[in-house]
Amino acid sequence: MKATNTEPPISFWVVSILLLLWGLAGALIYVAYFIETPDEFARTAETAVNREAYAEYVANIPFWAIAVGICAAVTRLLGAIALLFRRAWALPLYVISVAFFLVALYRAFVLANVANVMSGGHIGIELVFLALSLFAIWFTHKHKTRGTLK
Repeated sequence: MKATNTEPPISFWVVSILLLLWGLAGALIYVAYFIETPDEFARTAETAVNREAYAEYVANIPFWAIAVGICAAVTRLLGAIALLFRRAWALPLYVISVAFFLVALYRAFVLANVANVMSGGHIGIELVFLALSLFAIWFTHKHKTRGTLK
């Protein structure tokens, strides 16, 4: 069955722009990681109670885990850009991004026990990121199925 090219509703553009802003914010986290010291990074990401332990955690993140996170952020950002251009390849980009993000979460929470040095709010932010990632997949799939994406 061939999908038809339909004009997207205003809500498509609003959500797509919000997903782009979210993608940019995620990418900026990794920019900050490279230009800030672990203490500065922890100061912006964690409460005073956990700041020192979180800074130590950040200082010891292995390069491969940083690379996985960067891949998640870049593919998420590219997915958002593809969505704005109404390209169907936004969907596999978002799926790849979630796969990288799940690897990063597994490393952080299971292998490195980061929950011991994170506040509940910070853990909540990670869960919101996961929920937004899954929403991006659902939203993109929905619009691909409707023929909005080429």
